[in-house]
Amino acid sequence: MSNVHIFWDNSNIHIVGLRNVMPIFEPNEDPYLFRSFFKGLFEVAHRNRNVKSAYVVGSIPPKNSSLWSHIESLGIHLELLERTASNKEAGVDQTLQTWMLRQAFDNIGSNDTFVVLTGDGSGSKLGKGFLADLQRIHNLGFNFEVISWEHGTNGNLQKYAQEKGKFISLENFYYNVTFIKGKRRADENIDFSKIN
Repeated sequence: MSNVHIFWDNSNIHIVGLRNVMPIFEPNEDPYLFRSFFKGLFEVAHRNRNVKSAYVVGSIPPKNSSLWSHIESLGIHLELLERTASNKEAGVDQTLQTWMLRQAFDNIGSNDTFVVLTGDGSGSKLGKGFLADLQRIHNLGFNFEVISWEHGTNGNLQKYAQEKGKFISLENFYYNVTFIKGKRRADENIDFSKIN
């Protein structure tokens, strides 16, 4: 079984789940109660494989020390970046992509698999972004997987993953990777047979 390197764009996964997917699965629930279940997301990403490295990049504020501490307790390297004065994220994607490329160059010749949790495929025509860097990583001989919400994944990123790597739709694990605060707990019994 290969080692895995996990790169997780927390904002992309959470916001797409909240805006695009929750209204399909739970249209009558209050969106302010929607939460990502980090343990479930991490399990879908590693699927009992050896985690050689794992990175989550998020932005602050809001400062949520219990949330970030929970992520670190899973053995994930956490990097938090300050938002801009206009409350926009800055540098999250680039930071994750830097970690991806560093791990690729440090592990050339291995049979490692790179697992990316994002649906963001912008910038590839300019040679930058997650899609362009996954193409570089694949060209170095690595396997890769993209795990994302199908309802919010860049079409080119999804197509490339389906053709050259693996695309895993989070819709198949909606109840395992989300919960509704105070109302519905996440189902911790994950059926990995949904992954081809």
